[in-house]
Amino acid sequence: MAWMSLPLLPRGFAPLACFVVLLTLCSVGPGGGTPVWAQDEAKPAAPLAERMDTGVKAWEKALNAIDAALNKPGVAATDTSLDDYAAKLRQIREQVPSLLTEATERVGEAERLLAALGPAPEGDKTTEPTDIRQRRTTYTTELTAWRARVAKAELAATRAEALMGRIAALRRSTLVTTLFDPTPVPWSASVLATAGNDALRALGQIGDAPDAWFASAPPDQPRGQTLGLVALWGLGGIVLGLLGRWLVLRQFGRKPGLVHPTYSQRTLGALAEGLGNGLLPSMVLGGVILWAQGALADQDLLRHLMTSTVAAILITVIARAFTRAALAPGLPDWRLTGHDDTQARKLARIIQGLALVLAVDLMLWQTTGDLDPAPETLWLVTSALKLAEGVILVRLSGRDLWRRQAGPEGEAVAQVAAVAEDDDARQGRLLLLLGRGVVILVALVGMGAGLFGYGRLGSFLINGLLATCALTGVGLVIRGVLRDVLGLLSRAPWLRARLGWEETALGRTRFWLNAALDLLLVSGYTLLVAPVWGIPAMEVFDTVVTLLTGIKVGSVTISVLNISVGIGVFLAAMALTRMVQGTLQRKVLVQTGMDPGVRHSLTTGLGYLGAVVASALAVATMGIDLTNVALIAGALSVGIGFGLQNIVNNFVSGLIILVERPIKVGDWVIIAQHEGLVKRISFRATELETFTQASIILPNAEILSRPFINLTHRNRLGRVDVKVGVAYDADPVRVKEILTEIARAHEHVLSLPAPWAVLTDFGDSALIFEVRAYTSNVMNRGSIASDIRLEINRRFNEEKIVIPYPHTVQLHRQPRPGDPVEGPVAASRPPGDWEMDAETV
Repeated sequence: MAWMSLPLLPRGFAPLACFVVLLTLCSVGPGGGTPVWAQDEAKPAAPLAERMDTGVKAWEKALNAIDAALNKPGVAATDTSLDDYAAKLRQIREQVPSLLTEATERVGEAERLLAALGPAPEGDKTTEPTDIRQRRTTYTTELTAWRARVAKAELAATRAEALMGRIAALRRSTLVTTLFDPTPVPWSASVLATAGNDALRALGQIGDAPDAWFASAPPDQPRGQTLGLVALWGLGGIVLGLLGRWLVLRQFGRKPGLVHPTYSQRTLGALAEGLGNGLLPSMVLGGVILWAQGALADQDLLRHLMTSTVAAILITVIARAFTRAALAPGLPDWRLTGHDDTQARKLARIIQGLALVLAVDLMLWQTTGDLDPAPETLWLVTSALKLAEGVILVRLSGRDLWRRQAGPEGEAVAQVAAVAEDDDARQGRLLLLLGRGVVILVALVGMGAGLFGYGRLGSFLINGLLATCALTGVGLVIRGVLRDVLGLLSRAPWLRARLGWEETALGRTRFWLNAALDLLLVSGYTLLVAPVWGIPAMEVFDTVVTLLTGIKVGSVTISVLNISVGIGVFLAAMALTRMVQGTLQRKVLVQTGMDPGVRHSLTTGLGYLGAVVASALAVATMGIDLTNVALIAGALSVGIGFGLQNIVNNFVSGLIILVERPIKVGDWVIIAQHEGLVKRISFRATELETFTQASIILPNAEILSRPFINLTHRNRLGRVDVKVGVAYDADPVRVKEILTEIARAHEHVLSLPAPWAVLTDFGDSALIFEVRAYTSNVMNRGSIASDIRLEINRRFNEEKIVIPYPHTVQLHRQPRPGDPVEGPVAASRPPGDWEMDAETV
């Protein structure tokens, strides 16, 4: 067989490939190209006009029906039909843009055809040819029809948005009205009396439930046998749970010998510890719940009571397991939070208490329907539970659980750390303080509302606060894990070698990836938290879509999505331009034998051309109206004509500085006689801060019109030069060795390029040496030079190497008889005898 000899196909693939080819050939119809099974289904799409007319009619019908339903009296936000209405409106809003885009293109096509025909002749229209007049009439009719369709589609989209806004407003108003409906005051005498009677009756029902179950047992299946099976299942669950716990902890548990584990390792260890410690009770209690669902099917009260009680115990046990796993009391290296051991133990106990209260809340909620208590009793129990939950939330916000602890060295270390705290840490502490304040305030309001007869408001606030805190904790853990994974990937040697990126590029990439991750997490967090506070997730999604697709401010539409896409297009086009420039410079133009200056000019011109093309593409993608740009250009031209050349020159120079970046904020520059750090670059001037804390304002045009020195243009690598003179009787070789040793010993001096010393000149009274060294941060050049000079002075004193003083020659006249003893010599006195003395000054 032929397929057995195919050398390039793996074993077993050749017959399968031949079968697929045969099946394809057999399924192609006589016309070739369309399979037989698809020939009947391939139908041409309906014309655009027909589709738009049909769609507009369907939209108007649905919009009219929804509008009439919302106008009916008594409509409430709790109606399930509102969700259907919102779904239909959302569907209409999604269908309109695609058809509207095509219809707008037809409008533009008709306008271009009419413009090609030119304006109609004025006066006697019979002079125009008949076929041209007929075409003009046809195109005008088509243009009018398409404009009408576009208007109807836009009207449908506007009506859909308005109706969705009405539904959202109705839901908000109903929610507010419902929350502030009064409920029974839980501590009133009537409520307490009713609750007491209901409690006694409930206890009686609970006590009778097991007797009724035992009495209903069939003769061939005694209840003792059933309970024996439950005990056997529990024993099997214990064995399986212990085995599973051992396997999980051995494979994924914490490794005591691992020092400083990453956040991902700590999270995996916490999950393994929580799962391992919660697996045994889950096996046993989960089996009891499954047994109760089947064995107690005819006993609703006993079934609900048993399942809810066991579920409450299970929730408490699992919460304890995962809380201790995450906080890891006694194992600070494996803790997921920044708490110390004392805080971790306190926090674990408080969270376990909160889990117990929530479990009791769940148990009572599941048995409410069978016990049938009075509404007053329900609000009393609800208020008591929400009061307990609110108290625990306030305790969770306590300062002792979140304050920064002093280190092992004492309070002095904590004070020094607080002084040295950076801006990010201060912002984090401020956010934590704000979050604690919000939690305490909302919890107090919720507890007070429940106690004073507004139980719905209290339950809403406490439940929302609990869900928000839980989602926040889970979100922070997920964020830490994902940021740790991104950090590991960015530090991977194989990835750095594959991409060829330096540490700076990797740092920037890691920053933007973390920023994108935070944006995605915040978006998902918002979608999950919004329903907790009564805002449907779809409304949040619609708001996000509106922000992304476009917000109209007057006649201007601002679209975040278009702006982002435009920026992405600009960056991609510039990256492609840089790639083409590099290829031409290194591989293409080198082979042509051109002069290096010509090659540089060509690549530079290509770069400017690419920048222009990238800007044009970005502007087109953003949908910016170029007429506004033309207006600005016209205004600038008028300004130049009226004597604003200097301002426009500085403005354009500022744009060039911001784009070309010969200087940037933070650079150390020397411009003319001015030296300092660049603090701010505006469109008119640049602000320099000198080392005496003075500010110098330099016009941008002056910066570009003269040469200047930028010591930190591409990086902070710089050279430190220190001159020193020694006496002529010193050994020059030994001096060079000493200077080189001093430079190499400095901690901020780079070993590559290595420092060196040179004899630069023969001075009048000294040999002039210069030590030259490189540093990774030229901003430290002054302190490095000072340290080197101090060390030179110390070593020269040890080596008995003299740094000579400069010598000057002074002339002294010998006194004559009759000269005054004191006072200046008269200028008219004839000169006397002078002698030359060499004095050291």
